Amino acid sequence: MTHNLRKMLAATGIAASLVLAGCTSGGGGTTTDNEKGVRPAEETGPVTIKFVWWGNDTRNQLTNQVLDMFQDKYPSITVERETADYNSYWQKTATEIAAGNGPDVMQMDATYVQQYASDGNVLDLESIGIDLPGYSQASIDAGRVNGTLYAATFCVNVPVMLANPLVFQQAGVDLPDDSTWTWDDFAALTEKIGAAGGSDYYGATSRNDWDGMLTLWVRQLGKQQYLSDGSLGFTADDLTSMFEYWLGIQDAGGTPPATVQVEDDQADLSMTLFATNRSAITMLWSNMVVALDNATGQDLVILQPPSRTGSEKDADLWLKSSQFLVIGQDTKHRDASLKLLEYLATDPDAGKILGTERGIPASSNVISAIEPTLTPSDQKVVDFMDKVADNLGVPNGLPLPGGSQSQTLQYQYGQAVLLKSSTPAQAAAGFLADLKKQMDLQ
Repeated sequence: MTHNLRKMLAATGIAASLVLAGCTSGGGGTTTDNEKGVRPAEETGPVTIKFVWWGNDTRNQLTNQVLDMFQDKYPSITVERETADYNSYWQKTATEIAAGNGPDVMQMDATYVQQYASDGNVLDLESIGIDLPGYSQASIDAGRVNGTLYAATFCVNVPVMLANPLVFQQAGVDLPDDSTWTWDDFAALTEKIGAAGGSDYYGATSRNDWDGMLTLWVRQLGKQQYLSDGSLGFTADDLTSMFEYWLGIQDAGGTPPATVQVEDDQADLSMTLFATNRSAITMLWSNMVVALDNATGQDLVILQPPSRTGSEKDADLWLKSSQFLVIGQDTKHRDASLKLLEYLATDPDAGKILGTERGIPASSNVISAIEPTLTPSDQKVVDFMDKVADNLGVPNGLPLPGGSQSQTLQYQYGQAVLLKSSTPAQAAAGFLADLKKQMDLQ
């Protein structure tokens, strides 16, 4: 592992060793108890547990391979598997929980942690003696709600701009210097590529309806999307300026026409404009690099997002827990569920298969194990993490219950702006009003 990556992970509580107060752990050892709970009794008979996750074809293939390995290690445990795209995942899972058929182990997003905890749908992981070798206290604490550990950080990532060199070459445009570019530079670049591409390819895909864009935008205004108490830290005027920015790029031809963009937002990742080499730039999380390298067939270039000032230090990037892992409150198989969660999060052999597709592993033991086996796509992610290590800002907060609706509402209001059925100011006001209602902040 390179020096900067070690420094980045240590500074954010990911690389230091270890773990929960009262736990005994090492390179994969087992904890028998801690001050809050005792590990479940060993289950000796055949059991079946359900693991659910959202993902793409690449993630599904890697995850299934690791689950096969887990079943080989624990032949008495069968893992029933369910996956979905992100947008349908939450409704599907909520429906299953309501019907009494919820998952035993579940991949969890930061925006839903407080919601699932407040609804009583996830277990206190310390109460069953979870063991997370290679984790620091800070990385563990990222999954706490009011002091109780409901979620185990799986991996971490950062927001990135991904550039497709094939489209840049077709447009006759050079890649930007991401250490100095501004949002004005980005707008001018996309307009130039859009003019060259017509309807064959576009400068960028619009990100006014993506939650990560909102987080970055308000951070660069010196604010936070969610404060430490889970409440909102930005205003309707802040969001209005972001909606106006992306609408301006669309009107200038830098992004697709609104109807094309809305259709693209609803497409499977592998069929999006960017994945099919019809967009020069998109913005997303760093853990998507592997899948998009595969989809495009290109050696995509990872860029830092622009800043308002042209200084890379002012980009104010941050590490996000790309996923957490939780155990369902109603699981009938706590022992098997705990074994699976710990295997996915901390087993070096599992880490070698999963790589960085979900992000940089939270366990330093896993990071050390996977470094010699990184694919070129994985290595690009690690190199980018090195690049931004010195400029990372404070993490975003976990939203109050109801904050999980932010992305859904941003889709709704962001697309209304692009379709011009709402002005940026109207959409921003509507978004904030609806989100506050969902979060009981009225």
